[in-house]
Amino acid sequence: MNATKPRSARKIAEEAAGFGSSATAPDPRSCGANGCPQLGSIDLGGSGRFLCACHAMVPSDRWPAVTQGIRDYGWMLDIIRNVKAAGASDLQWRKVAMLGWSVEPEMVPHAQETKALYVARLLQDFEHRVGARATKPQPLLPQRTWPAMQGAAA
Repeated sequence: MNATKPRSARKIAEEAAGFGSSATAPDPRSCGANGCPQLGSIDLGGSGRFLCACHAMVPSDRWPAVTQGIRDYGWMLDIIRNVKAAGASDLQWRKVAMLGWSVEPEMVPHAQETKALYVARLLQDFEHRVGARATKPQPLLPQRTWPAMQGAAA
């Protein structure tokens, strides 16, 4: 029988306080939801506790599920970064987007979507997948001017 020596109260207190550990202090910019890998940028109610956009949109009892969703769909953030980093030409970023979404053709950019609108839609879709947004977004199309809208109605 292998009995372990009980730890002293002092040893337990030191471990709880983090003494003697090589762990670094958490990043103060991190989301306030436990374990979230995102940066916090939204302070609800002036509490000084910053949350990421996904956690700020849901009640705190859903935070663990949203955190798990963020971890599960982290690959999607890589696609978004790649699209944002792609060149400014329409052909360059659309090619990156099509390669990233070859298995989900409904996620490729709509012909009228600009790069900025497409990135916004991807972020909204990410929020939907992790459970922070109730509806799946449709392609975001540029707004039309009043004369163009009048011509479309005729």
